[in-house]
Amino acid sequence: MKKELAKKSGSMVRTTENAVRQRSGAAHVLIALMLFGFAMTVAFSIDFAYMQLIRTELRTATDAAAKAGAEALMRTKNTSAAIDAAVQYASLNKVAGRSFQISRSDVLLGQATVGSDGLWRFNDGQLPYNSVRVNSRVGGTGVFGSVPLFFQKLTGGNGFKTSSRATAAQQSVEIVLCIDRSASMSYNMVGIDYRFSAGNPLLYANSYYPTALWRNICSPPHPTQSRWAVLRSAIDQFLTEAGKLTNPPRTAVVTWSSDYKLEYYPFSTYTTTSTDVSLPSASSSNWTANSNSIQMALTNLGNKPLAGATRLSDGLDRAVQVLTGTGSQVQSNKVVILITDGMWGECRDPQLAAQDAAALGVTVHCVSMLTGTQDILTKVANLTGGRYYPTADSTGLQTAFRELAQTIPIVLTE
Repeated sequence: MKKELAKKSGSMVRTTENAVRQRSGAAHVLIALMLFGFAMTVAFSIDFAYMQLIRTELRTATDAAAKAGAEALMRTKNTSAAIDAAVQYASLNKVAGRSFQISRSDVLLGQATVGSDGLWRFNDGQLPYNSVRVNSRVGGTGVFGSVPLFFQKLTGGNGFKTSSRATAAQQSVEIVLCIDRSASMSYNMVGIDYRFSAGNPLLYANSYYPTALWRNICSPPHPTQSRWAVLRSAIDQFLTEAGKLTNPPRTAVVTWSSDYKLEYYPFSTYTTTSTDVSLPSASSSNWTANSNSIQMALTNLGNKPLAGATRLSDGLDRAVQVLTGTGSQVQSNKVVILITDGMWGECRDPQLAAQDAAALGVTVHCVSMLTGTQDILTKVANLTGGRYYPTADSTGLQTAFRELAQTIPIVLTE
């Protein structure tokens, strides 16, 4: 009996051991399959994210190439120069860590028109040319080869291929120069408050004022060395460049500071905002007359004292009102160029004004003088699809306004 029990007990132990080994082997297989599945999931996830990055980089390069080609076409009226510019600007962008390349045959010239439904249509080869289309490819028939993926051997791929297309065209543009006319615009370009340039021929009689500081504050800005004068020169550059365009933008001027009254002669009073040059009529707009009106308005302002605080949002709100008023065309590209030399205050948050502008389809480009990079102006520009230009001197200001004049009329239509 004992022997039989021992045999049964040994048999049961061996059976249990075999079952454990079988279960352990099955678990190992299951774990291996799970690890392989996990590895494949990770591989696909990493490669998918990389493919998305490549698509984004390709879109950026394509957009830049189309806009550069359209700008060159508008500026030079030369089709070969337009194609060259598109090819060159494509190469200035990187895709998958490499300088992107397109061929001249990837660049098409034609005419873009906007229909009653508000949609743009590109007509390849139709004269007169006003737009450039760029067809870009990664892999396939493109000159830029396919991009190897990190795990393509594991997943069985042969490199990533994709394509993108962008069309940029010249569009009718309405612009408001939204200019800070606060007291600090009379200061010199040193970048320190209450510093005025010597030898100002526009200073009023000394007898009117208790101190030299008040004399400078209450007199017109220096005609060549004040911040206002430097800004005037940059705006003149803008007007010159804009005048070279086939269809110069209809341009208004809004200036702003705050409600204020000078304590001494000439005891001038100031309102927060004013429309110094109205938006010209679309049916009878003449660039020479428009440009002369702007220069005359700024000259008149510069012949009087500048005063008040930096109520930036009020100025932006007034500019948006001009661009959405009765003199504006619905299909026009609406742009505000906001210029300031100070930090905003005594008004609502400029981000709220920017959100309102964006909701009405208004783009805001911001230019600052001598303030360093302002985070709030970066946000205003970003919220509306514009750009921010922080400038430290007259050269930087000239460059900013020249670039704005050349690029504002170019829009991506596709």
